[in-house]
Amino acid sequence: MSKVRVLYEFHAEDSNELTTFLGEELTVVNPNVFEGWIQCQNSQGQQGIVPATYVEYLNESDDDIPPPPGSTSNYGFGTTTPSWNMPAPSSSYVNQNSYVNQYNPQTFISTANSMSQNYNAPVNSVRSNRSYEEDDSEFSDEDQPTNNTTTINTNGSFYANKEKSRTNTSISSAVSNPGSSATIKLKSKNSYGLDVFLLHGSVKKVLDGDKFSSIILNEQRQSIWKRVSPSYEIQILGYQSDKKYHGVKKFTSYEIQAKIFPQRVKRRYNHFDWLHDRLVEKYPNICIPPLPGKAVTGNFDDEFLSKRKSQLELWLNKMASHPVVGQSEVFVHFLQCDEGSSKWKAGKRKAEKDDYRGAQWFCTLTVPGESVDTTNAIKEKVDKFSRACSNLENCVKNVSTSLEKISAINSSVLRKEYVHLGKKLDDFGLALNNDSLEAPFNHELTDALITTGNTYTQIGNMFGEQPKTDINPLLDRFHLYKGIIQQMPEIVQLEKQSIQTYEEFQTKPEKLEGRSLMEIAPRREIISHVTFAEINQFNRDKVDDFNEYMKSFLQQQITFYTEITECLKRAHASFDKIPINKSSNFNSSFRR
Repeated sequence: MSKVRVLYEFHAEDSNELTTFLGEELTVVNPNVFEGWIQCQNSQGQQGIVPATYVEYLNESDDDIPPPPGSTSNYGFGTTTPSWNMPAPSSSYVNQNSYVNQYNPQTFISTANSMSQNYNAPVNSVRSNRSYEEDDSEFSDEDQPTNNTTTINTNGSFYANKEKSRTNTSISSAVSNPGSSATIKLKSKNSYGLDVFLLHGSVKKVLDGDKFSSIILNEQRQSIWKRVSPSYEIQILGYQSDKKYHGVKKFTSYEIQAKIFPQRVKRRYNHFDWLHDRLVEKYPNICIPPLPGKAVTGNFDDEFLSKRKSQLELWLNKMASHPVVGQSEVFVHFLQCDEGSSKWKAGKRKAEKDDYRGAQWFCTLTVPGESVDTTNAIKEKVDKFSRACSNLENCVKNVSTSLEKISAINSSVLRKEYVHLGKKLDDFGLALNNDSLEAPFNHELTDALITTGNTYTQIGNMFGEQPKTDINPLLDRFHLYKGIIQQMPEIVQLEKQSIQTYEEFQTKPEKLEGRSLMEIAPRREIISHVTFAEINQFNRDKVDDFNEYMKSFLQQQITFYTEITECLKRAHASFDKIPINKSSNFNSSFRR
């Protein structure tokens, strides 16, 4: 049998996987379990699958031993020498040739240099979007870009702080997640093709069918998105777990129906991930919230899947409510086409090869002819908005933390203490039912106490289950908004960068490449109109959304406490069978 040496540590997250350690030698049991994975056995006789890119095959020659630090081996990155903790490559195909590389060949060179210098080691809990948890090989195409990072949030929410890179040169930073040992990698959006757009406009002739009147001015002369059709509701009707590759790979499909379309479609998590990638790539100045993240364990238990179903439905409806995204071709395609149909594959490839992605999307927009404001006024407005978002983000986090604590208290402490009280009242009632303590209506008192004890046991269980119907749904919505708010300053940053680039053109005319500022100014104005249309959309939506969120939450709370009141009334009525001794001084003083 062939042997391999482990190049990168791998920590198993499923019973079918094998944990490996750097430098360990393994025996290959099956070299081709499925694409990108091999089955191995370690020296303890344990077997499992590992990513094929995490190991190298051993020959008799010493030439195959990895070079030590300082070796001249270049690992495919020119003369750059990697360190021993160089990260494992992704097990999925990554297309580094981004769209704008067609027009700027130097971009790919800078990308490769950036990769060689900033190639961070993967966190154990971070997987490629072609994860083992939910493989989708039929969905994969060789030309599909897969340069996103899927992350795991372990702070009690199933949401991950995940953002997709909008450019070929991504800016990556590690952010500590409170309450979690995992690290979340955030890929910041930046000016994908911004210079190309400002200098050249469209690199391809924009057809009339690709143009739409997208931004108008309201009565206050503010830029807003023009809604060409009403928003619509989307439901995820259910989910189904299944296996393939003889049970090695597991996946879950969700049945989706948009109420404006008659058909239902089934989508896996990878389909959602693909849609998220396309939307982020398409719209540089529209806020695309992060998807619910993946869990390390228990991916296919009903509680997790039911929660993910609700969160995915919430995400879909947020996207459907946006005047641009909800009507976009790729979003409607996701909701309409069956995965196995030729239309699905054709539409998928069309979206991946869209000519109007990133900054080129600005070329398709029709905006008002007047300026948003002066440059200084725009700078001041976006700075104030960024500060407001920062404060709002902290408030959302604080509310979420409080809700999480209350949910935990309800599910554990209150449930336990009320059930405990119910048991003690039940014991008290049984203790009174003794021949030595016989008195008139003693049995009725025993029954009433036992009823009260059962009532508090019921109330305890109600407190334990209640977060599922009020607190947890509200938490999901706060987490969704936290993801939205976290992206708004990045959207503002694109506005700032466009202003900075324009000002550089003013001070350094040689950068204009023979073009005039009069030609560039209208294109820069488009970006401002888009930025403020999105800001105004956010400001309007937050009023409608939180009004709906809080009313729904409070209505559930009212229903909950009304049910508790009814339970207490029934317990109270059980004592009415016992006559009141009006001569009792204790009774009259108690009533006072």
